[in-house]
Formats: sequence, C-alpha cells, structure tokens
Amino acid sequence: MNNPDIIKEFYRGYADRIVSKRWRSKYPLRAYVHERQYQSVLSYVKPGMNVLDAGCGEGILSLMMAEKGACVTGVDLSIPNVEVCIKRAAEHNLSGRVSFQTGDVEHLPFEDNFFDLVVSSHVLEHVPDFNKGLSEVMRVTKRRAVVAIPTINNPCSWIQVGRGWYYLKGSRSFLALPYGLILALFALVSGREGVNESYGREDIPHIFRFIHAMEKRISAVGVHLVSYEATSLLLPYFSFFLPVVNYFDRYKGKPILRNFGYGTTFLIEK
Repeated sequence: MNNPDIIKEFYRGYADRIVSKRWRSKYPLRAYVHERQYQSVLSYVKPGMNVLDAGCGEGILSLMMAEKGACVTGVDLSIPNVEVCIKRAAEHNLSGRVSFQTGDVEHLPFEDNFFDLVVSSHVLEHVPDFNKGLSEVMRVTKRRAVVAIPTINNPCSWIQVGRGWYYLKGSRSFLALPYGLILALFALVSGREGVNESYGREDIPHIFRFIHAMEKRISAVGVHLVSYEATSLLLPYFSFFLPVVNYFDRYKGKPILRNFGYGTTFLIEK
C-alpha cells in the first residue's frame, strides 16, 4: 500500500523540468507526443472561459490556454513547479490572464461549481487516491472536465512500463517492449487496472491504465463519460514514422483507433 504522506512529500519538492525534457525535447518522438497531449486538451478551451489547470506542472498548458483567451488558474503541489510557472507567465506577459498557486488536487481550495472547465493532464495517475482527485476535479467544475492519463494499449506504453524509453533505440528499449507487453497482459488477466511504471521508486505511483479501468473509475465517482480519444497513435523508436503517425492521428478519436493511444484524453461531465 502506497503511503499518501510519502507520495505528497515527494511531489512537494519535485521539479518536473517538462519544458526542457519534453516540450523542447531533442528527441522528435518525445516532443511530438507532448505537443499532441496539450492539443488534445486545448481543443475544449474557448476564449473567455474560467479554467482550472489541476496539476499544472511548469505551466505549459496553462500558458497555452491563456494565450487562447481563457482566464486560467494553475494549481500544483510542487513548490518548485509553481515558482517556475510564475516566472514563465511574467516572461510571456500573461500574468494578467493566468495565476498560479500551490495546492493539492485531492483538496482543491475552491468552491463548488467555480470553474467553467477543469483540465487535468497526466496528473491523477500520481495522486494517492485517484477517485478523490477525480471527485475534486468534478466538484469545482460547473459541468465538464477534461482528464488526460497514460494508458497501456500502445507499444510506447509497453516500453515505458518495461523500463525502457520509447524515443530511444538500443537493447534496453528494444527488450522493454516485449517485457512491458507481458506485464500488460498479466495485469489484464489478473484483473488489475494497469501497470505501474513508477518514477524510479516503487512507492511513487505512475500507473498506465486500461481504458475500461478508467471508465469504472468515472462511474464510481458518480459522473459520466462523454467521449474519449487517443492522445496520439505514436509508434516507438524511429522518428521517420512521424509522418505516418501524424496522418493517423487525424482519426485518433474514431472507434477502435481511440483505444490504442499513448495516453488517452477523456471528456467527463456531471
């Protein structure tokens, strides 16, 4: 059983470094899929909306939503992350449209039905109580939330849970694919909701879930799944696949294909 206090203490001091490691990654596959991740959420944001970014990291998505004309509040448990967010907002001259504060997704410091939209991109898989985090996200939105999480039905996901890197070539990453697939199949037949990648520590959760497990979570919280789509139908190792991936990503919300994303974005409503 993961200790909630240990998990939260870890993340309070954790610096994501998302901008340098992922958003501006020197690895084309990694940069591409994170761009897709943000775009899958941004499509639901309209100018003038009052939006909460629950678990804002270094504020990349928050600033993109503000640039689109939304009024954005970003909340993150990590003190270093929030400090970076405030600095980046000032650098982009967006301090008037976006604000940041430390906060716990399991205990959001806002009234019920406060936001027009709540977004949470690859956050809930980290919290000690997934259902509590999802309940809080839905409590503070007037109607809808957009929640993106890592999911397991993709070769890149198998590589990650198999202790490799989908964007690197080499024996470790090549061997990680079949190993991760075995872990995913074992989780499926044993009735588990996914496979824990972990962030180098087994006591820090980072679960790649099956989509049906997420559907059960949504139902358990008492809210409704409107739709979902694959974040990207990414293929691993070789960047020359990207034109093909980019083509098929046009259809990542279609039945069947939407189940095979490296990550999945869910639209949920009360």
